[in-house]
Amino acid sequence: MYKAIKFISTTLFIVATRAYDVYATYQHTPDLKNEANPLVSVLGMSWLPLLFVIGALLAYIIYANYQATFSNFSLFPPQKGYSFGEFVAYLYLGKKTSWTACFYQLPKSFKRFTNYMGNVMTHSLIIAGTVSTIMWYLIRNTVFYKTYHNPVLIYSLIIIGMGLWLYYWLQNNYQQYIQQHEIQ
Repeated sequence: MYKAIKFISTTLFIVATRAYDVYATYQHTPDLKNEANPLVSVLGMSWLPLLFVIGALLAYIIYANYQATFSNFSLFPPQKGYSFGEFVAYLYLGKKTSWTACFYQLPKSFKRFTNYMGNVMTHSLIIAGTVSTIMWYLIRNTVFYKTYHNPVLIYSLIIIGMGLWLYYWLQNNYQQYIQQHEIQ
């Protein structure tokens, strides 16, 4: 029951914050002229392709979150003795290697990739949704924020938040892995 409540509330929060971000963006810049999203500012997308990409990514992340929440797939290595760096790599790639391999390799298993992303991207969207909602609140309701608003600041806050959460999540999982092998 707890898993279902967590999944539903997380999904509703992500969908609500993404929908509010789209609504506020449309209210602020209906022609996307002032939009900082790289899909618009770099790739030049208009509303229809942008909404399609956002919708498709959102659908995948909800599916991945569902898989990570309800499947019995373990990302942990079965052997003990992994260092933190090796553990980080195994969690993502499913093999013992250096943690830096996570930057240039993909897991061979789509199931592993989906379960990993179900954890990581779900929380990343929670952070991004929180930051963007606060940003839009400040833009709409304060005068002082408009002078300080900068897309670099917003993306920096999101990336720093995601990085801190990822480190916390990896450390927490590593402690569980160590405890799991101490019991055996």
